[in-house]
Amino acid sequence: MTTQELPPQGERMEIERGEFSLKQFVSDDAPAIFALIEYDRTHLSQDHNGDSDDTAEKYQTVDDVKESIMHPKDPRKLRFGIWDGATVVGSNNLTPLDKEGRAVESGSWIGKEHTGNNYAARARELLIELAFERLGYKLIVSEIAVGNEASRKSVEKSGYAYKGIVQKPDKQRVLHDYWHYELSREDFESRQS
Repeated sequence: MTTQELPPQGERMEIERGEFSLKQFVSDDAPAIFALIEYDRTHLSQDHNGDSDDTAEKYQTVDDVKESIMHPKDPRKLRFGIWDGATVVGSNNLTPLDKEGRAVESGSWIGKEHTGNNYAARARELLIELAFERLGYKLIVSEIAVGNEASRKSVEKSGYAYKGIVQKPDKQRVLHDYWHYELSREDFESRQS
């Protein structure tokens, strides 16, 4: 499957290893995703170097979550639930960075009650496999707010290379520092052999 051959609307893209899986969001997932957000909104709104994730702010109701699944702001962005058996433990995303389908940015979060179980790293392994082997991307980028040590360590364990610090604006256009990491398909394939 290439970036031009995504599944038809309504079909769920999945990748799994045993009981652990990534499943593309569908509207039926909204209650489980909302429950994870609602469990600890403070965890999802952590401040890292002056910037915080807006997941908790955006999704105040189950209907907000369902609406974002049914009518996403960026329809090119692929959003996946991270599942351990029948339990959703977090979310992982792939956002295309160019029209040619060469580069994609990954992002993730794990619910507070599920941290410390290596879910982010395990999900990233599946996401990397999906991005390179099934979707045909050549490069995965991950930008992590400076100070978010857990995410930084997880990305490095997954083989991403540190490329420096970039600045990104928040909603008020205040610039914040992010660690910029990249993983190329070529580097990924050489590690596999």
